[in-house]
Amino acid sequence: KPFTVFLVEDDQEVRATLVESLQGHKLEVRDYMTAMEFYRDYRDPVPGVLILDLRLPGMTGLELQEKLAADNFDLPIVMISGHADVPMAVRAMKNGAFDFLCKPVRVEEMADAVARAYAFFYEVDEDQYADELEETEESINRLTGRERQVLDMVVDGLSSREIAAELDVSTKTVEAHRARINDKMRADNVAHLIRMCFAYREQQEG
Repeated sequence: KPFTVFLVEDDQEVRATLVESLQGHKLEVRDYMTAMEFYRDYRDPVPGVLILDLRLPGMTGLELQEKLAADNFDLPIVMISGHADVPMAVRAMKNGAFDFLCKPVRVEEMADAVARAYAFFYEVDEDQYADELEETEESINRLTGRERQVLDMVVDGLSSREIAAELDVSTKTVEAHRARINDKMRADNVAHLIRMCFAYREQQEG
């Protein structure tokens, strides 16, 4: 189905590159330099995916995300940032962002994130979702006690350095735990890991 990609990115060069690349994937793209520009324009909710830079002049990406949520605009969001860190990723994902990519963003990675975000929001396959939750549960059960501890802290938004201080171990040890967690959970990146854990937590609490 045709859908629109809304791109909010203040760096002209990055924006031009992403627009060209996404159009190369046969996607319709509307681009904006500021969050406010997009917010004023987005009045008629149409199926689409929002690619949103985290740090923007004026209203930030996170502020726009919160504003859209307050207005009940349910739009899948892929966050991008050159200043990506775990706490910010967690906050964006807690606010409902689908994915979080770090600059420089590879074109294939972006196109893939857009396609997955759209499919997840508009073409949800309940059976597939249930299977994925089951896989997440099995993966979590394979973690050691210490790995579970580290995972909980990552999902709560702590950086490796903060986790190391909390557990009184070296940052290197925490990084080793995180690498094993990613491996056991088959997570592509922090955003993927967090998304799986949020979905699992929701199911447990629901």
